Amino acid sequence: MQTLFREIRREFRWITSSKLVLVLAGAVLAMTAWGAVSGATSALQLVGQFRSTLRDYQEHGEDIATALAAPSEVSGSTQQQIIANPLRYDLDQAVQGLTQMTGTGAAASALSLSALVFFPVVGFALGLFMGTHDTRSGSIAFRWPQVGLRGVVISKPLTIVLTMLALGAATAALSALASLATSPIVMGRVDALPLESFSVDGPSPSRPFAIGLLSVLIGTAFASFGLLVGVSTRNRTIVLTAFVMLYFLLPMLGSLDPRNLISLAGNGVFSFVGQFRPQTIGDNDPSLGILAVVLLLVVSAAATPPVWRMRARLPSV
Repeated sequence: MQTLFREIRREFRWITSSKLVLVLAGAVLAMTAWGAVSGATSALQLVGQFRSTLRDYQEHGEDIATALAAPSEVSGSTQQQIIANPLRYDLDQAVQGLTQMTGTGAAASALSLSALVFFPVVGFALGLFMGTHDTRSGSIAFRWPQVGLRGVVISKPLTIVLTMLALGAATAALSALASLATSPIVMGRVDALPLESFSVDGPSPSRPFAIGLLSVLIGTAFASFGLLVGVSTRNRTIVLTAFVMLYFLLPMLGSLDPRNLISLAGNGVFSFVGQFRPQTIGDNDPSLGILAVVLLLVVSAAATPPVWRMRARLPSV
Protein backbone atom coordinates (compact mmCIF):
# COMPACT_ATOMS: atom_id res chain seq x y z
CA MET A 1 0.00 0.00 0.00
CA GLN A 2 2.86 2.39 0.80
CA THR A 3 4.33 1.65 -2.60
CA LEU A 4 1.02 2.52 -4.26
CA PHE A 5 0.74 5.82 -2.37
CA ARG A 6 4.32 6.64 -3.32
CA GLU A 7 3.58 6.00 -6.99
CA ILE A 8 0.45 8.15 -6.86
CA ARG A 9 2.50 10.96 -5.32
CA ARG A 10 5.02 10.44 -8.09
CA GLU A 11 2.30 10.91 -10.70
CA PHE A 12 1.04 14.08 -9.04
CA ARG A 13 4.58 15.43 -8.78
CA TRP A 14 4.90 14.88 -12.52
CA ILE A 15 1.61 16.72 -13.11
CA THR A 16 2.90 19.75 -11.19
CA SER A 17 6.48 19.70 -12.46
CA SER A 18 5.46 19.28 -16.10
CA LYS A 19 3.16 22.32 -15.85
CA LEU A 20 0.21 20.11 -16.79
CA VAL A 21 -1.43 21.47 -13.66
CA LEU A 22 -1.44 24.90 -15.31
CA VAL A 23 -3.16 23.44 -18.38
CA LEU A 24 -5.79 21.76 -16.18
CA ALA A 25 -6.28 24.96 -14.18
CA GLY A 26 -6.69 26.90 -17.42
CA ALA A 27 -9.26 24.37 -18.62
CA VAL A 28 -11.26 24.78 -15.40
CA LEU A 29 -11.15 28.56 -15.69
CA ALA A 30 -12.23 28.35 -19.33
CA MET A 31 -15.12 26.05 -18.40
CA THR A 32 -16.17 28.37 -15.59
CA ALA A 33 -15.95 31.51 -17.74
CA TRP A 34 -17.86 29.95 -20.64
CA GLY A 35 -20.52 28.63 -18.27
CA ALA A 36 -20.91 32.01 -16.57
CA VAL A 37 -21.10 33.96 -19.83
CA SER A 38 -23.43 31.49 -21.57
CA GLY A 39 -25.65 31.29 -18.48
CA ALA A 40 -25.96 35.07 -18.18
CA THR A 41 -26.48 35.45 -21.93
CA SER A 42 -29.21 32.81 -22.11
CA ALA A 43 -30.94 34.26 -19.04
CA LEU A 44 -30.96 37.75 -20.59
CA GLN A 45 -32.23 36.37 -23.90
CA LEU A 46 -35.09 34.56 -22.20
CA VAL A 47 -35.96 37.63 -20.15
CA GLY A 48 -35.83 39.72 -23.32
CA GLN A 49 -38.19 37.29 -25.06
CA PHE A 50 -40.64 37.54 -22.17
CA ARG A 51 -40.37 41.33 -22.20
CA SER A 52 -41.15 41.38 -25.93
CA THR A 53 -44.18 39.09 -25.53
CA LEU A 54 -45.40 41.17 -22.58
CA ARG A 55 -45.19 44.30 -24.71
CA ASP A 56 -47.25 42.65 -27.47
CA TYR A 57 -49.93 41.64 -24.98
CA GLN A 58 -50.06 45.18 -23.57
CA GLU A 59 -50.32 46.74 -27.03
CA HIS A 60 -53.26 44.47 -27.88
CA GLY A 61 -55.04 45.17 -24.62
CA GLU A 62 -54.77 41.61 -23.28
CA ASP A 63 -55.44 40.83 -19.61
CA ILE A 64 -51.88 40.38 -18.33
CA ALA A 65 -52.83 39.09 -14.88
CA THR A 66 -55.14 36.43 -16.30
CA ALA A 67 -52.57 35.28 -18.84
CA LEU A 68 -49.86 34.98 -16.22
CA ALA A 69 -52.13 33.09 -13.84
CA ALA A 70 -53.14 30.52 -16.46
CA PRO A 71 -50.76 27.63 -17.27
CA SER A 72 -49.11 27.27 -20.66
CA GLU A 73 -49.51 24.18 -22.82
CA VAL A 74 -47.04 22.93 -25.41
CA SER A 75 -47.99 20.41 -28.09
CA GLY A 76 -46.46 19.12 -31.30
CA SER A 77 -42.98 17.84 -32.04
CA THR A 78 -39.64 19.28 -31.01
CA GLN A 79 -39.17 20.77 -34.48
CA GLN A 80 -42.63 22.39 -34.57
CA GLN A 81 -44.20 23.30 -31.26
CA ILE A 82 -47.63 24.79 -30.70
CA ILE A 83 -47.71 26.96 -27.57
CA ALA A 84 -50.93 27.95 -25.86
CA ASN A 85 -50.57 31.07 -23.68
CA PRO A 86 -47.17 32.26 -24.97
CA LEU A 87 -46.89 34.91 -22.26
CA ARG A 88 -46.91 32.40 -19.42
CA TYR A 89 -44.64 30.08 -21.42
CA ASP A 90 -42.06 32.83 -21.94
CA LEU A 91 -42.32 33.74 -18.26
CA ASP A 92 -41.65 30.16 -17.22
CA GLN A 93 -38.66 30.06 -19.56
CA ALA A 94 -37.35 33.35 -18.17
CA VAL A 95 -37.68 32.12 -14.59
CA GLN A 96 -35.90 28.90 -15.53
CA GLY A 97 -33.12 30.91 -17.16
CA LEU A 98 -32.72 33.02 -14.04
CA THR A 99 -32.12 29.92 -11.94
CA GLN A 100 -28.65 29.87 -13.55
CA MET A 101 -27.88 32.95 -11.48
CA THR A 102 -28.08 30.89 -8.29
CA GLY A 103 -25.11 28.95 -6.98
CA THR A 104 -26.55 25.48 -7.54
CA GLY A 105 -28.04 26.47 -10.89
CA ALA A 106 -24.73 27.87 -12.14
CA ALA A 107 -22.88 24.75 -10.99
CA ALA A 108 -25.42 22.44 -12.63
CA SER A 109 -25.25 24.30 -15.95
CA ALA A 110 -21.44 24.51 -15.98
CA LEU A 111 -21.01 20.84 -15.11
CA SER A 112 -23.52 19.83 -17.80
CA LEU A 113 -21.68 21.87 -20.40
CA SER A 114 -18.34 20.50 -19.20
CA ALA A 115 -19.51 16.89 -19.34
CA LEU A 116 -20.61 17.31 -22.95
CA VAL A 117 -17.88 19.59 -24.33
CA PHE A 118 -14.83 19.83 -22.07
CA PHE A 119 -14.33 16.76 -19.89
CA PRO A 120 -14.09 14.21 -22.74
CA VAL A 121 -11.28 16.22 -24.36
CA VAL A 122 -9.55 17.19 -21.11
CA GLY A 123 -9.82 13.61 -19.84
CA PHE A 124 -8.45 12.14 -23.05
CA ALA A 125 -5.51 14.57 -23.01
CA LEU A 126 -4.81 13.78 -19.35
CA GLY A 127 -4.76 10.02 -19.99
CA LEU A 128 -2.70 10.43 -23.15
CA PHE A 129 0.00 12.44 -21.38
CA MET A 130 0.04 10.11 -18.37
CA GLY A 131 0.51 7.15 -20.69
CA THR A 132 3.53 8.66 -22.40
CA HIS A 133 5.48 10.76 -19.90
CA ASP A 134 7.44 7.81 -18.42
CA THR A 135 8.70 6.57 -21.77
CA ARG A 136 9.45 10.07 -23.08
CA SER A 137 11.54 10.95 -20.02
CA GLY A 138 13.11 7.52 -19.69
CA SER A 139 12.07 7.21 -16.04
CA ILE A 140 10.24 3.97 -16.79
CA ALA A 141 13.63 2.21 -17.08
CA PHE A 142 14.24 2.44 -13.33
CA ARG A 143 10.61 2.75 -12.22
CA TRP A 144 9.59 -0.78 -13.23
CA PRO A 145 12.45 -2.54 -11.40
CA GLN A 146 11.61 -0.56 -8.25
CA VAL A 147 7.82 -0.97 -8.04
CA GLY A 148 6.96 -3.55 -10.66
CA LEU A 149 4.39 -3.40 -13.41
CA ARG A 150 1.46 -3.54 -10.98
CA GLY A 151 2.48 -0.35 -9.19
CA VAL A 152 2.65 1.58 -12.44
CA VAL A 153 -0.56 0.15 -13.88
CA ILE A 154 -2.65 0.80 -10.75
CA SER A 155 -1.27 4.21 -9.78
CA LYS A 156 -2.05 5.87 -13.10
CA PRO A 157 -5.83 5.09 -13.18
CA LEU A 158 -6.17 6.11 -9.52
CA THR A 159 -4.39 9.38 -10.27
CA ILE A 160 -6.76 9.95 -13.18
CA VAL A 161 -9.83 9.39 -10.98
CA LEU A 162 -8.55 11.75 -8.28
CA THR A 163 -7.66 14.39 -10.86
CA MET A 164 -11.08 14.26 -12.54
CA LEU A 165 -12.77 14.50 -9.13
CA ALA A 166 -10.71 17.60 -8.40
CA LEU A 167 -11.59 19.12 -11.79
CA GLY A 168 -15.30 18.47 -11.25
CA ALA A 169 -15.26 19.94 -7.74
CA ALA A 170 -13.27 22.99 -8.86
CA THR A 171 -15.63 23.62 -11.79
CA ALA A 172 -18.69 23.45 -9.54
CA ALA A 173 -17.18 25.66 -6.84
CA LEU A 174 -15.86 28.32 -9.21
CA SER A 175 -19.16 28.40 -11.15
CA ALA A 176 -21.07 28.99 -7.93
CA LEU A 177 -18.67 31.81 -7.05
CA ALA A 178 -18.98 33.28 -10.56
CA SER A 179 -22.76 33.48 -10.11
CA LEU A 180 -22.15 36.02 -7.34
CA ALA A 181 -20.75 38.34 -10.02
CA THR A 182 -23.23 37.62 -12.83
CA SER A 183 -26.37 37.53 -10.68
CA PRO A 184 -26.48 41.28 -9.82
CA ILE A 185 -25.93 42.19 -13.47
CA VAL A 186 -28.71 39.96 -14.77
CA MET A 187 -31.18 40.50 -11.94
CA GLY A 188 -30.78 44.25 -12.35
CA ARG A 189 -32.41 43.90 -15.77
CA VAL A 190 -35.55 42.20 -14.45
CA ASP A 191 -36.57 44.43 -11.54
CA ALA A 192 -39.38 46.03 -13.53
CA LEU A 193 -40.91 42.72 -14.66
CA PRO A 194 -43.90 41.11 -12.91
CA LEU A 195 -41.96 38.31 -11.24
CA GLU A 196 -43.04 38.95 -7.66
CA SER A 197 -45.34 35.90 -7.55
CA PHE A 198 -42.78 33.59 -9.12
CA SER A 199 -39.90 32.13 -7.16
CA VAL A 200 -36.49 32.03 -8.83
CA ASP A 201 -34.96 29.12 -6.94
CA GLY A 202 -32.06 27.06 -8.14
CA PRO A 203 -32.08 23.26 -8.23
CA SER A 204 -31.49 21.31 -5.05
CA PRO A 205 -27.83 20.54 -4.23
CA SER A 206 -28.44 16.92 -5.22
CA ARG A 207 -28.85 17.98 -8.87
CA PRO A 208 -25.35 19.44 -9.42
CA PHE A 209 -23.94 16.62 -7.28
CA ALA A 210 -25.47 14.01 -9.61
CA ILE A 211 -24.32 15.93 -12.69
CA GLY A 212 -20.85 16.23 -11.16
CA LEU A 213 -20.59 12.48 -10.59
CA LEU A 214 -21.71 11.79 -14.15
CA SER A 215 -19.29 14.35 -15.58
CA VAL A 216 -16.41 12.80 -13.58
CA LEU A 217 -17.42 9.36 -14.87
CA ILE A 218 -17.39 10.63 -18.45
CA GLY A 219 -14.05 12.37 -18.03
CA THR A 220 -12.52 9.31 -16.36
CA ALA A 221 -13.76 7.01 -19.13
CA PHE A 222 -12.17 9.17 -21.82
CA ALA A 223 -9.02 9.54 -19.73
CA SER A 224 -8.75 5.75 -19.48
CA PHE A 225 -9.16 5.55 -23.24
CA GLY A 226 -6.49 8.23 -23.65
CA LEU A 227 -4.19 6.26 -21.34
CA LEU A 228 -4.65 3.16 -23.50
CA VAL A 229 -3.97 5.11 -26.68
CA GLY A 230 -0.93 6.80 -25.15
CA VAL A 231 0.58 3.53 -23.95
CA SER A 232 -0.09 1.93 -27.33
CA THR A 233 1.14 4.71 -29.64
CA ARG A 234 3.52 6.72 -27.41
CA ASN A 235 2.49 9.72 -29.51
CA ARG A 236 0.94 12.93 -28.23
CA THR A 237 0.68 15.64 -30.84
CA ILE A 238 -0.83 13.71 -33.75
CA VAL A 239 -3.18 11.65 -31.59
CA LEU A 240 -4.48 14.59 -29.56
CA THR A 241 -4.94 16.77 -32.64
CA ALA A 242 -6.84 14.00 -34.41
CA PHE A 243 -9.06 13.38 -31.39
CA VAL A 244 -9.96 17.07 -30.97
CA MET A 245 -10.72 17.49 -34.67
CA LEU A 246 -12.86 14.35 -34.77
CA TYR A 247 -14.73 15.27 -31.58
CA PHE A 248 -15.60 18.83 -32.57
CA LEU A 249 -15.63 18.82 -36.38
CA LEU A 250 -16.89 15.40 -37.44
CA PRO A 251 -20.67 15.33 -38.03
CA MET A 252 -22.73 13.11 -35.77
CA LEU A 253 -22.45 9.54 -37.08
CA GLY A 254 -25.57 8.07 -35.51
CA SER A 255 -26.88 6.68 -32.26
CA LEU A 256 -23.56 4.96 -31.41
CA ASP A 257 -21.54 8.15 -31.78
CA PRO A 258 -19.76 8.82 -28.44
CA ARG A 259 -21.07 12.38 -28.38
CA ASN A 260 -24.63 11.10 -28.73
CA LEU A 261 -24.02 8.53 -26.00
CA ILE A 262 -22.83 11.29 -23.65
CA SER A 263 -26.00 13.28 -24.32
CA LEU A 264 -28.00 10.09 -23.83
CA ALA A 265 -26.29 9.37 -20.50
CA GLY A 266 -27.19 12.85 -19.27
CA ASN A 267 -30.78 12.75 -20.52
CA GLY A 268 -32.93 13.92 -17.61
CA VAL A 269 -29.86 14.78 -15.51
CA PHE A 270 -28.01 17.51 -17.41
CA SER A 271 -29.25 21.06 -16.94
CA PHE A 272 -29.42 23.04 -20.18
CA VAL A 273 -31.47 26.23 -20.25
CA GLY A 274 -32.31 28.28 -23.34
CA GLN A 275 -31.81 27.43 -26.98
CA PHE A 276 -28.91 24.99 -26.48
CA ARG A 277 -30.56 21.67 -25.68
CA PRO A 278 -28.68 18.67 -27.11
CA GLN A 279 -30.98 16.21 -28.83
CA THR A 280 -30.23 12.51 -28.76
CA ILE A 281 -30.45 10.21 -31.74
CA GLY A 282 -32.42 7.00 -31.38
CA ASP A 283 -33.44 5.62 -28.01
CA ASN A 284 -33.81 8.11 -25.14
CA ASP A 285 -33.06 5.63 -22.36
CA PRO A 286 -30.20 7.20 -20.34
CA SER A 287 -29.17 3.82 -18.93
CA LEU A 288 -27.88 2.87 -22.39
CA GLY A 289 -25.64 5.93 -22.47
CA ILE A 290 -24.34 5.32 -18.95
CA LEU A 291 -23.70 1.68 -19.84
CA ALA A 292 -21.70 2.74 -22.90
CA VAL A 293 -19.58 5.15 -20.82
CA VAL A 294 -18.92 2.48 -18.17
CA LEU A 295 -18.08 -0.02 -20.92
CA LEU A 296 -15.53 2.40 -22.40
CA LEU A 297 -13.98 2.82 -18.95
CA VAL A 298 -13.83 -0.91 -18.18
CA VAL A 299 -12.55 -2.00 -21.60
CA SER A 300 -9.87 0.70 -21.70
CA ALA A 301 -8.74 -0.08 -18.14
CA ALA A 302 -8.64 -3.82 -18.85
CA ALA A 303 -6.77 -3.44 -22.14
CA THR A 304 -4.03 -1.17 -20.79
CA PRO A 305 -2.12 -3.69 -18.53
CA PRO A 306 -1.45 -6.18 -21.37
CA VAL A 307 0.02 -3.37 -23.44
CA TRP A 308 2.24 -2.33 -20.52
CA ARG A 309 3.27 -5.96 -20.04
CA MET A 310 4.20 -6.23 -23.70
CA ARG A 311 6.22 -3.02 -23.47
CA ALA A 312 8.03 -4.40 -20.43
CA ARG A 313 9.36 -7.31 -22.51
CA LEU A 314 10.76 -5.06 -25.22
CA PRO A 315 14.41 -3.96 -25.14
CA SER A 316 13.28 -0.32 -25.31
CA VAL A 317 9.96 0.81 -23.88
